Amino acid sequence: MPDDADRRRILLAPCGIWAALVLLGGISLAYALAPGLPFKLVASLAIVIAQGGLVLIGFMRLGKSSALVRTTALAGVVWLSFLFLMTFADLWTR
Repeated sequence: MPDDADRRRILLAPCGIWAALVLLGGISLAYALAPGLPFKLVASLAIVIAQGGLVLIGFMRLGKSSALVRTTALAGVVWLSFLFLMTFADLWTR
């Protein structure tokens, strides 16, 4: 039976990750709506990468997973990148 420390870790870790995701979303929204700020695209992409990393490491627990699970997640990212590449290649050549 889990003790109080385990219960706190199980309940508070996802809440902390969720709070970080909401904070990053708020920063992204504020930066997007602020006029005249430089590097909006770079900042937005950096925030999205940070959010994706939080989801992958925190919610999916890829840091503690086996090599097969991490390889499968990487294959999914590569396949999604390929699909985006083909979509934009089609749009750019029309």
